[in-house]
Amino acid sequence: MTDILRGKRLEPMDDLALKITSSVDADKRIQKAVVLVNMAHVLALYNARAIAKEDMSKIMKALSEDLGGFPIDYKYEDVHMSLEQDLSSKIGDVAGHIGLAKSRNDQVATAIRLELKEELLSIMESLESLIESILNTASENAKTFFVTFTHLQPAQASTGAHWLLSYAWALLRDLERLKLAYVMTDMSPLGAAANAGSLVPIDRYEEADMLGFSGLIENTIDAVSTRDFIFDALYGITSISLNLSKLCADIIAFMSLGILDIDDRFVSTSSIMPQKRNPAVAEIVRAKSAVLISNLIGTMGIVRGLNSSYNLDLQEITPRLWSSIDEILAIIKVMTEMVTGIKFNEEKAKELAIKGFVTASDLAEFISLKFGLPFREAHHIVGEAVKKSEEGAPLIPTLIELLQKRGLKADASELTQVIDPLASIDKKVTVGGPHPKESFRQINLINLKLKEFEDFINLSKRKIEKTYQLMINKGWY
Repeated sequence: MTDILRGKRLEPMDDLALKITSSVDADKRIQKAVVLVNMAHVLALYNARAIAKEDMSKIMKALSEDLGGFPIDYKYEDVHMSLEQDLSSKIGDVAGHIGLAKSRNDQVATAIRLELKEELLSIMESLESLIESILNTASENAKTFFVTFTHLQPAQASTGAHWLLSYAWALLRDLERLKLAYVMTDMSPLGAAANAGSLVPIDRYEEADMLGFSGLIENTIDAVSTRDFIFDALYGITSISLNLSKLCADIIAFMSLGILDIDDRFVSTSSIMPQKRNPAVAEIVRAKSAVLISNLIGTMGIVRGLNSSYNLDLQEITPRLWSSIDEILAIIKVMTEMVTGIKFNEEKAKELAIKGFVTASDLAEFISLKFGLPFREAHHIVGEAVKKSEEGAPLIPTLIELLQKRGLKADASELTQVIDPLASIDKKVTVGGPHPKESFRQINLINLKLKEFEDFINLSKRKIEKTYQLMINKGWY
């Protein structure tokens, strides 16, 4: 290994030990961010009169050339020392100034945050597209009869839009979580050095501003050690995967019941049973949520036993972060396409609704309201009628008979209308319920909220681009 770090203090490191402790594979993701961090730091050193203008110009010119990439070798441990080695090969010893008032501890934390900000915006944009896809399919099925389930048993009458919108709202909350994760990530640790700052009067606020951060991690020990912003990002990602896992579980179950189908593009067949259309993509997406959960729990496990300040254990967190980001982006993309092709089978849904007595709760409410009975008593009456109906007795006559025993006279035509699944939807007045008007209201509301997220994303992207343009300004060199 080069003596760029070890000098005459230490003997060369064992090659296998070096490979085990090297982070070069995960560091490739932050290569550009590391260059930007060093550019901001060099400018801050110059502004603090810690380095000469000539040296600043040489380093800035060499760094600008490395924005497009530079060799990363495990023999230099990581991307940070690989960069310094590359600069040294170009401009000589003057490259050593980049280590002044800066450690790999604050540098890597800053670079991860810079990269993660862009990654979070990409996930948010993808998630917006998925939600829009759900809204489009929902708007086409606002009047499409469907059935809700509890305990995987038919529950109440609903519509395709009502079911789809439950996921649109869940994913909208995930957008909120990602936005919060972005805010937590948008804080600069740079200038904290190893963990206690430097003799150089470096302006940490200036560095944060040059890199486009909205604030500062004030305490220098906290700045180099905290990875809670990664937990925030991973939880947001994991929450998305859990919601999509549930959506896939629904799709799988509903396909088996024949009340829903998806395009052939997202199914496979059997190697022996030619009739099979297996929801393979939905099954894999459901399984991948477990992998994303394990990445979140794994990162928490890494920091669980750590003492304060920086420990190299933290290096093992970032590969799990990048892995989760890649997984969720792929999952969101495939789900966006799958949702577009969802088709509902109304006839099958109606058959299931009638067989499953999905308007039994409507009957109980109607009887309670019409005759002034406590709802629990009405619930018992309808429950007894359903049981007798399952044994072969006609539902409405049985219900009338049970009511007559209590001195209550019911109209058969009125009860028949109450048990009509389609009529049930039209009579529902609950905010957030299945009535088509309510579905369209929700669609419009979600679209308004998506516009707010779109504005936040665009503003954040412009700020990041401004930072990049500032750093590549040739006026510095």
